Amino acid sequence: MDLIIDSATLADGSGGPASQATVGIVAGRIEAIGDLDGVDAGRRIDARGFLVCPGFVDPHSHAELALLTGREMPGRLAQGITTEVVGQDGLSFAPAAPAHLQDWRRYLRCLYGDGPDEMWSWRSVGDFVASLDGRASNAVYLVPHGALRVEVMGWAPRPATGDELAAMAGLLRRGLDEGAAGLSTGLNYVPCSHATTDEMVALCRVVARAGGVYVTHLRSYGAQVLAAIDEAIDIGRRSGVAVHISHLRVADPSNHGLAPAMLERIDRARAGGVDVTFDLYPYTWGCAPLLVVLPPWAQEGGPAPILERLGDPATVARMDAEMSAAGIDWSACNVSNLPPLPCGDWDGASLPQVAAALGLPPSRAVLRLLLESELDATFVAGGGSEEDNALLLAHPAAMIGSDGVLVGRHPHPRGYGCFPRVLARCVRESRLMSWEAAIAKMTALPAARFGLEDRGRLRASAAADLVVLSPERVADTATFEEGRRPPGGIEWVVLNGQVVVQNGTYTGGNYGRALRPLQSNWRHADASS
Repeated sequence: MDLIIDSATLADGSGGPASQATVGIVAGRIEAIGDLDGVDAGRRIDARGFLVCPGFVDPHSHAELALLTGREMPGRLAQGITTEVVGQDGLSFAPAAPAHLQDWRRYLRCLYGDGPDEMWSWRSVGDFVASLDGRASNAVYLVPHGALRVEVMGWAPRPATGDELAAMAGLLRRGLDEGAAGLSTGLNYVPCSHATTDEMVALCRVVARAGGVYVTHLRSYGAQVLAAIDEAIDIGRRSGVAVHISHLRVADPSNHGLAPAMLERIDRARAGGVDVTFDLYPYTWGCAPLLVVLPPWAQEGGPAPILERLGDPATVARMDAEMSAAGIDWSACNVSNLPPLPCGDWDGASLPQVAAALGLPPSRAVLRLLLESELDATFVAGGGSEEDNALLLAHPAAMIGSDGVLVGRHPHPRGYGCFPRVLARCVRESRLMSWEAAIAKMTALPAARFGLEDRGRLRASAAADLVVLSPERVADTATFEEGRRPPGGIEWVVLNGQVVVQNGTYTGGNYGRALRPLQSNWRHADASS
């Protein structure tokens, strides 16, 4: 054997009872599980007293540029994540013509950061997926709905025509053929927000025929969250696609206690034959680009028109009036990714603090931050409830997803502490679920959702992605003040048979692979057939 993990308690990802066994690895795959006494190995890990499980599959990650640049990946692997599902919320970088790619680079810098100019050379989904191969972790890519729209119809704030929809379907078919696992959208983010339900049904029929998954950031997580869930279910029912809802939560304080009604809709759909699952993170605060607080009309057209509006005094006055009238609770908002600006260095400050220091109303302060940062700003905001989260986390259709936004000096801690936080707080402390159930939500369930047949389970011939952790000590330490603090209690992480975390310390290496789960069952076909 290349590597043997000795005398471990195995939680194999299935959710079944843990067992005692030894794992043997050869050439990046699990060769055997059982009694391997007397078998030689190039390296042995004594796992007595530890829990061994599959590597974690994060079904909602914003790690595209982290993978390409290597930044932030130590913090991801240190918490046991060995597969990142990227291309989320309909907002990512391929397919993209050169001019559109530069627009996306500027528009999404607040979520992903940036990289050297020579890095931005891809055009197709196939190019981009290939660029994710041989990086610090495994990666799965979703075709972003926003990129399809911009390629075909620019940033036009309207529904697609029949011809435009056919062109988007063609680009989507090509992206699935070139390695993507499905389609993602963000139906309250521009430009995806202009899509009708019928548009999504038409595109999802293409995904369904490929055996892929439709991943949706709902049209609303606030007052209209039930209607938004109904829309996602309707898209699944009409198209036949598997539906996965991103970061499901009760974000509006006036809706606390709504989780049972949300789950009732999902249960009814599942009983009726619609394949619906969801992910969420174990925090009550969320994170988003700061520009989403602008009036919808002010977000149109891409980065250049938005910045032009922010530089026009009359338009700023109109935006300020509408934002002030919207009743936003600025007291629950903190800036989480903001470079030093001419008006000051406000990264990590609350928006009321910024407004007071600048002598401006909060809405006017937001407009100034967006202008001076050229849209490079995110914010974290409260609103969720622990009670709702507990009900959602315990549901059998739930998976653990970090929604990790990894950039800035004060990133949301979910990007660095999500998975160990679930194990510490939801398993060891509150006993909301068993170790086996929690690990299934991090491994086998997301692997199956995204078609990763050889990941997410400890079994012979599976890819050797494994985590060795201490049940007594595993815990998150990342906070809103120090969002990059590493977790405790995760001792070893193995990626495709290579040790990348040893005694809790990231050791480096580019052993990840770009995973293309649909390539074995997708063939070119006419979208209408």
